[in-house]
Amino acid sequence: MSRATLLKLTLPLMNRIKSIDGLRAISIVMVLLAHARPTMPRILTDHFFFDFIANAALGVRIFFVLSGYLITKILIIEEAKTGFINIRHFFVRRILRIFPIFYLYILVVVLLKISHIPNIIDKISDVVPALFYLWNYKFLWVDTSGNANWFLGHFWSLSMEEQFYLLWPFAFAIFYSKNSGSLFLRVLVAVIVLMPVLRVMTYFLMSDNRGQIGWMLHTGGDSILIGCLGALVEKTERFRSVFVHYLSNKWLVGFTLIFLFVVSPILSISFGGSYHLPFGISLDNIFILILVFWIMYVPTLFAKFLDHKVMVHIGILSYSLYVWQQIFLTDIHKYWFNLFPQNLIIVFLVGFFSYYVIEKPILGLKKKLKPAAAKNSVDIPVV
Repeated sequence: MSRATLLKLTLPLMNRIKSIDGLRAISIVMVLLAHARPTMPRILTDHFFFDFIANAALGVRIFFVLSGYLITKILIIEEAKTGFINIRHFFVRRILRIFPIFYLYILVVVLLKISHIPNIIDKISDVVPALFYLWNYKFLWVDTSGNANWFLGHFWSLSMEEQFYLLWPFAFAIFYSKNSGSLFLRVLVAVIVLMPVLRVMTYFLMSDNRGQIGWMLHTGGDSILIGCLGALVEKTERFRSVFVHYLSNKWLVGFTLIFLFVVSPILSISFGGSYHLPFGISLDNIFILILVFWIMYVPTLFAKFLDHKVMVHIGILSYSLYVWQQIFLTDIHKYWFNLFPQNLIIVFLVGFFSYYVIEKPILGLKKKLKPAAAKNSVDIPVV
């Protein structure tokens, strides 16, 4: 497929990004409710329905699939427009998007320990694995106990994403740009298929660390890679001529939604790792990708709901909300800002302030720092 044809196929889709922001909104709400659970009255959390709407694992997995899809889409469009991938520009974008409040949050935790909340973490050195985006592997060399596991524990997902960002643009630039992409596609599929095997092997070989199997890039990275695969498949003519037709099938979409939000959680609770590790994560990844394509390509009331300005706005704030939430959504401390419902309100206020006062002005630097060769490249906000 020529670069001109590829651009015609991909650039119009950028107008549907609102739906993806809306899906982000649903994902972050699921995470926030799950994390706020210990602070909420039992009349709410003991309800059977609550377990399905407060599914942090599914919420984070949706973020992973979206990240892989959007990052790869950016790279595909940049390669089609400029003929190469500007690695330096890629990392400048990611640094400006991710680093400022990531490190600001760590600084706040350290300051709180020194001043008002001495037990927020056991010791200052607890932040070291987070500083270097290694939280998802830290259990291999340091003790995993203590309050740091809560107040810094959510950085396992950001660590995995950052490790992915360090590797993926090089792999894409070297292998995708050198050929038609067919070999790259086959290798990517092979890696995705291999990951469940690695999860099962890790389960038996590292029995003391079974709770962290989904944290590591080499055992949980297929959630990101399935999004990458989706972006690569999407640009093919076969996708346009065959797969898009199936997205309009109400039975497929209905089954996708029921499986993701009802069946898979029940199977995970009922069978644990025997379902989740070899099958569950992979199936979730596939159906999340179908869901992403459905909301992008099929005009429905649900897509319209995701396009609503409130949902879009929550989605835009999702990274900010995710970073700051742990200080407020906990029963470890009983400060007024940890009590429900004001803790959820405060999280949104802090997220709003963080984005508009800190992050957005810094994001404006991307245009100033963008090199001439990449002036026309497409920027998509990625969590």
